[in-house]
Amino acid sequence: MLPNLRVYHRPTTLDEAIQLIRPPAVVPLGGGTVLLPTRDPAVEEVVDLSGLGLTYIRAGEDGIRIGATTPLQHLLDSHRLADRTGGHIGPVLRLTASRNLRSQATVGGTVASGGPENPLLVFLLALDAGLTVYQPEASSVSLAAFLEGRDILLRRGVLIAEVFIPNPCAPYGLGFAPVGRTPRDRPIVCAAACVEVEGETCREVRLALGGVAERPLRARDAEEFLRGRPPTLENIQEAANRAAAPLNPPGDFRGSSEYRRAMAKVLARRALSQAAGR
Repeated sequence: MLPNLRVYHRPTTLDEAIQLIRPPAVVPLGGGTVLLPTRDPAVEEVVDLSGLGLTYIRAGEDGIRIGATTPLQHLLDSHRLADRTGGHIGPVLRLTASRNLRSQATVGGTVASGGPENPLLVFLLALDAGLTVYQPEASSVSLAAFLEGRDILLRRGVLIAEVFIPNPCAPYGLGFAPVGRTPRDRPIVCAAACVEVEGETCREVRLALGGVAERPLRARDAEEFLRGRPPTLENIQEAANRAAAPLNPPGDFRGSSEYRRAMAKVLARRALSQAAGR
């Protein structure tokens, strides 16, 4: 538990919650799977988000909206998400957290605290996910932009309210490729791709990598190269080369920098090949 916790708030409106949150002493509480084990002595008050009505998965004409307090297991059980992701959401979530943790951990908490190799964040980047956040006014921001400035935004007390997965504009395919010490272990490196094909060329390409930097990221050079070109094996390999070329991953006991860079190239090719049907 949190050793210096003094006050527990349970607001019923977003406005009330936003007014209360003042990091590092007053912080939001979703599932608690990250916050509580930290035993952070700076935390004196928590703001329970469970009464804000942010637990939902809603499909609309423009895409799928997921409330921030929605447990990860709800995502895995959703037929709408399974259809939208071609069944990839299940394996991605099983690598993200165990069954017990998925029932408690929330999608908003994952966005706020997920690590560099987090499979769900990598997959959401490939889906071009966006967020609705309050700081204190409501605004929309891409997941990629949020992750880039995440530490600063969270220190300012930003509240994540919703994750949005837009519908594609053309026929598309998805791919996900991880590597870990065992098939069930969390990935050391992973890649996710979305390729929208129009005619014989790639209308849109998104390629995301995890475990190769301080946060999950998009491989912009690779995307730009493949966009407007046919998804041939040669073009996919060149895109994978471009994805790995600028990387300088931090190494650790799970994988050296050289190993992570080499795996990024291999997994980028696999994910793009899956997505393009090659």
